[in-house]
Order: sequence, then C-alpha cells, then structure tokens
Amino acid sequence: MNTNKILRDSLIFGFALFAVFFGAGNLIFPPSIGLVSGADWPLALVGFTLTGVVLPILGVVAVLNSNGKFEELTKPISPWFYKVFNLVVMIGIAMLVTVPRTAATTHEMGVHTLFPHVPSFLTMIVFFALNFYFASDRSNLIDKVGQVLTPALFTILLFIVIKGTFDPIGAPIKTEISNPFSHSFFSAYQTGDVFTGLLCASVFIGSIVAKGYNEPSKMKKIVLNGTIVAGFGLLIIYGGLLYIGATGSGLFPKDMESSQLVTGLVYNLLGDYGTIALAIAVSLACLTTSIGITASIADFLSGLTNQKVSYRNWVIVVCVIGVLMGVLGVEKIIAYSVPLFMGIYPVSIVIVLLGVFRKYIPNAGAYKGSILLTFIISLFETLGSMGINIKFMNEIISIIPFSSNGFAWLIPAVIGFIGGTLIHKRTSKKQVHEIPSNSIE
Repeated sequence: MNTNKILRDSLIFGFALFAVFFGAGNLIFPPSIGLVSGADWPLALVGFTLTGVVLPILGVVAVLNSNGKFEELTKPISPWFYKVFNLVVMIGIAMLVTVPRTAATTHEMGVHTLFPHVPSFLTMIVFFALNFYFASDRSNLIDKVGQVLTPALFTILLFIVIKGTFDPIGAPIKTEISNPFSHSFFSAYQTGDVFTGLLCASVFIGSIVAKGYNEPSKMKKIVLNGTIVAGFGLLIIYGGLLYIGATGSGLFPKDMESSQLVTGLVYNLLGDYGTIALAIAVSLACLTTSIGITASIADFLSGLTNQKVSYRNWVIVVCVIGVLMGVLGVEKIIAYSVPLFMGIYPVSIVIVLLGVFRKYIPNAGAYKGSILLTFIISLFETLGSMGINIKFMNEIISIIPFSSNGFAWLIPAVIGFIGGTLIHKRTSKKQVHEIPSNSIE
C-alpha cells in the first residue's frame, strides 16, 4: 500500500471519527458554556477540550493499545466487567439517551426550523430510515460517513466559526461564574464522547482492518493519524463555537435554553441563511453520531447473543426504539440522563487513562482498586444528586481533596491504584509466572 493511500484513508478515518464525536451536544453545549463564561472563555475552553477532545481521543488510543478491543482493555478488571459496563452504557445511555437525543435535536433545531408544520414522529421515521441505511453495512461505514457526510458538516461549521470569530456580534463581558474550568469540564459530560471513544473504537478499527490493513503497524498508523485529524478538527470547531457564545454574553440572558441560544447566535451572525445552514449542520451532526453509535450497539449485542440475533436486526431494534424515545423531545431526554452520566463518566475516564498507560500498569490489582473506589464515590455522589442522601458518605466525600470542584473521585482512584497494586502483589506472591507484554495479570 502506497503512502498516498495511507494518507487518504487516514483523512477518511479522521473525518469519520470527527463526525461520530460531533453530535447534538457538541453543537449545543459549547456556545452555552461560552455564554456563562464570558471573558473567562479561555479557561472554559481548556475544560471543555479536556473532556470533549483529549479524553475521547485517548479512549480510541486506549482501545488501540488493547489489540483494538474494548473487551481486552477491561479484562484486567474482571472478565465480566466488559459485558456489564457495555450493557449499562449501550442500553442505558447509548440506546435510550444518545441515539434518541440526536433524532430529537434534529427535529427541534433542524427540521422544525425549516418546516415548522412537520410532526416530530415523521422526522423520527425519516431520520432512522437514513440511520439504518448507513449503519446496516459495517464494511463501508467509514467510507460512507467520512466521504459523504462529514465534509458537508465540517464546511458549514467552519463557515459559521470563521464568521463568528472575525466578525463577532459583541465582546465577551465579565460574568458571575466562579470556576469556568470545572463548570465547562463537567458540562461536557453531557456530550458522552468518552463513551463514544471507548465503544465506537472497536467498530472503527475493525473497519480499517476490513479495508486490507492487516499489518498492525500500518493499521495503527491509520488510526493514530486519524485521531490527530479528528482532534484538530474538534478543537477548531469547539473553540469557535465557545468563543461565539462568549461574544453573546452581553446580549443574551444566561438562563437561555441551549438550542435557542445557538439559533439566536447564528441568526445574529448570518441572518436567515445562517439559520438554514445551522439546521443542515445540526441534522448532519446528529445523523453521523447516531450512525456510529448504532453500529457500535449492534456490533456488541450481536456478539453478546452469539449472532443468534444478527447485527442487521439489532440495527433495526435500535432504530425502532429511537423512534419511540425520540418523540419525547430533547429536554425530557436530557433530564433523565444526567444521573447516568454522573455515575459512569468518572469510571470511564479512569478506564481511558489505564488503557493509555497500559504498558506501565504494574498488575491487575491497580485496575481493580482504582475502578472500585472511583465507582463507589461516583455512585454516592449520583445518589446525592437525585436527593438520596446517605449522611456518613456525604461527610466522607466532603472532606476529600478536590471534592468541592467536582473531582471527589480523583484521590480515591489514586489510592485504589496504589492499594490494589500492593494487595495484588501480596496475594500472588507465591505464583511465579511470566506476564505477556500485551496483557496484565
């Protein structure tokens, strides 16, 4: 394979990855974060970039380091962890939240803007018919998304960002936000992109192999080059959208709904033509994300059922559920999803970091200890956010360093890592065996 073909396929992979990451939340949340951050928008951008660019990209790298399989990445924790974690994320978040939310956002910000009288149910039918067409063929998934959908999406977004950056609607003003970094970092949880990076990576890497890149070095080169392309593209668009939101900090109320804010900002920048361009961009962003996540869900569930229910049939199931859930609307879907993101996201971040530094992890105990303590802290914080308060745990969490900034899980994760490593060494002292370089026992 020549260099030109590798470069071309790297770009296609990067564009496809960008499109899957850049979904509904990625378009809606940066401007609203910029609005409340105002003059402190650079700090907010750093927080959003960590959660929305760096960690998702590292999620792909973590899976790549584990032979391209999420199952291999989580094997040191426990053989069953892969199935349980995937079931929770695939069904609880991806199938019931992320995919329906993309369709609902398409209707509210895309279709309804251009055709106000079209009912949401009709939008759901058309959206998931297109979703089925693109997602049903795994072998051509990257080519369809990377060559057909992403260039149009990126061109529209880049045009909006350039206009808003070089001809802003106003100047960022000082706002009342106390910690723009942490606010942005945690707000970006709602994009769900760390999950996307972990769970879509296997399907995308598999598609690279299916294109004939069986040699590990060339396959890794395609993936790593593609992550650079995707990361750079995301940073440009996020930075632009967040800054555009900041330029509206003196013009729009801070409690304005995210979708209305985006529409208002773009209308101020580009008028009616901008509103049309935004509607198209929203629809493309949502569709590309939905396609990638639908493929990942179907791939996992068909494997879990030993192909008794085929990949194609699972795609149909996801699309049918998407139609039924999507008609609820964006706000209702977001409302019931918040506790799920709060409970699972910290665990996902720790998994990503363990996978990235896989070859430096001393043993499986480090995985088990860090994941266990992270999950415990996240669970009780989530229960507290739902109004279920357990007094003694709340008191413990309140004295943990960084808890006031929302990072109560960070120190316990480090303690679990060290403690798990030491316990594992002690319990396995009598066992003398060689540890393969690509696995952790």
